[in-house]
Amino acid sequence: MKRFNKLTWIALISTGLILGTGCKKFLNVDPISALSGNNFWKTQSDFDNYMAGIYNQFRTMTMEDYDGSYTQFFPAVGDFRCAPFVGVNTTNRNYINQFASNDLLGAINSTSNWVGTYEKITDWSRFFQIISSCNILVDEIGKQDGILSASQAGQYKGEAIFMRNLCYFFMARLYGDIPYYTEPYMIDPSSREDMVTVLKKCLEDLKTSVNDLPWTYDDPSKRGVRAMKGSALDLMMNINMWCAGFDADNQSKYWQQTDSLGNVLLTDNGGAYELLPMDRFHEVFEGSSKEGLFEIAQSLNKGEVFGLFATFTDNMLHYPHKQNGSTKSYLMILDKYLTKLFPADKPDLRWKLLFTGTNSNYDLEYLKFSNIYAEEGEDVNPDDNQIIFRLPDAILLRAEACNNLGKDDEAIRLLDMVRDRAGATDYVPGETPNEDLSDAIFYERWKELLGEGYYFFDMVRTKRILDGKVCPHPLSAEAFANGAWTWPISTKALEKNPNMRLNDYWR
Repeated sequence: MKRFNKLTWIALISTGLILGTGCKKFLNVDPISALSGNNFWKTQSDFDNYMAGIYNQFRTMTMEDYDGSYTQFFPAVGDFRCAPFVGVNTTNRNYINQFASNDLLGAINSTSNWVGTYEKITDWSRFFQIISSCNILVDEIGKQDGILSASQAGQYKGEAIFMRNLCYFFMARLYGDIPYYTEPYMIDPSSREDMVTVLKKCLEDLKTSVNDLPWTYDDPSKRGVRAMKGSALDLMMNINMWCAGFDADNQSKYWQQTDSLGNVLLTDNGGAYELLPMDRFHEVFEGSSKEGLFEIAQSLNKGEVFGLFATFTDNMLHYPHKQNGSTKSYLMILDKYLTKLFPADKPDLRWKLLFTGTNSNYDLEYLKFSNIYAEEGEDVNPDDNQIIFRLPDAILLRAEACNNLGKDDEAIRLLDMVRDRAGATDYVPGETPNEDLSDAIFYERWKELLGEGYYFFDMVRTKRILDGKVCPHPLSAEAFANGAWTWPISTKALEKNPNMRLNDYWR
C-alpha cells in the first residue's frame, strides 16, 4: 500500500484541519505550525487541538466553506428534495422548486441561484479529507506512550471513530456505494463498495469505541458539540434503520439492533439526556441542551457565523424575525401537507409556538430556529446551532423499529413520549382512516424534525418516496432503482481513479 511520510500527510491536510478552528464556547486552537515537527503529538493538548480541528473541518464543509462562499448543505440534501415546498417566483431562489422536483442537475448547473455552490456537494473528497484526519488521529493514539491517560485515549479515539463513521453515513445517503478505508496516510485509490457492506463495517467500528465516550461533559459548552455516547448510539440507530431500508433479507436484525441501542440510550444515560418542555424548546436550538446529541455551533459574538444560506432558517423567516427588510418568506408549504401534519382540530404546541402568519403569499414563518437574534438591520440568520442528532430522533427511530418487530405497545409508548411533550393527543389505533401505526410514527418524525435535514432521507429509506399519496413529487420505482435518490458524483473522482464508477442516473 502506498503511503506518504506522516508529517508530509499532516502538512497536506492541515489547511482544512486546524487553521481557523473555532466552536462556540469550545476551544482556541493553535495553528498547525505550532504542532508540527518534533513538537507534534507531545502533549494532551496536541490531541485535543487536532480533534477540535476535525470538528471544524466538518463544520466548515457543511456550514461555511473554506473559500468564504455560500454553502447550503443540510437543506439541499435533506429538506428540499421532493418536498411539499413552493419557492418564491424569482430566478435566484429557483433552487427550492428545482429540489422539490428532484432536478438536481438544474440546481447544480444554475448560474442564477444565489447559493450557487451545489456542485460542491457532488465532491466526496471533502468527506475523505475529514476521514483521513480521523484515521491519522486513531493511529497516533495507538502509538502514544504515556501522553494520555486511558480515559483520555479512549475518548479521543471514540470521537475520531464517531466522526469518520458520521462521514461514511452521510456519504452513503448521498452517493450510495462508496469507497471505504480506515488506514492512515493512504493514497492508493479505492473502488466503491456496496453501501450496506460499508455501513455494516461502520457499525462494527463504532462498537469498538462507543463505551469509551462519556454520556455528557461537565463543561456545558462541550455538550453536544463534542461527540458523546448518545451521539454514537443515535448514529448507530440511524445506520441500522438505513440498512433496513436496503437490505430486506436482514431487516429484523437491523430493527432489533435499533431497539436494543435505543433502550441503552434512553434508560442507561443517568439523566444526561431529556426532552425539554415546550416552554424551553428554544434552548434546544440555542445549543448544548440536554436534548441535543450532536450539533454544530455558531456564535455571532465570536464571528463564527454560518453561511447565509446554510440553514433552513433563511427560507421561512422574514422581518421582524430576520432583519433583512423583507416581509415575505422564500418558500411556502403546500396546504395539503401542512394540514396533514397539523390538522386544525388536533392540538399541537409545535403549530402554536413554532409557526406564525398564514400559509398564503409567502407570509408563513417557521420560528423553530429563531431563538437568538442578529443585530437590527443585518441580513444575518439567528444564532442557533445546527442540530445533527437530538433525542426525539432516537425515540422515534426506536418506535419505528418496535412497530416493525410487532412490539406495538412499546412503539406507542415511545411515540406518545414525543406527542406528550408537544401537547398533542396520545395515539389511538385507527384514529386516522387509512393510516396505521407505521404512518403515525412517520408523520410524527416529519413534523417533529421539520427543517432539520431528515425529511428526504426518511422518505427514501421507508420507500415512501415512491408513494404519490405521501410524497408530493414521488420517484418511479425504475428511477429509484437506477439511483434517482442519490446525488451526482463529481468527475473529480475520476482524476485520481480513472476506473471509478460514477452514478449513472445523473450522467
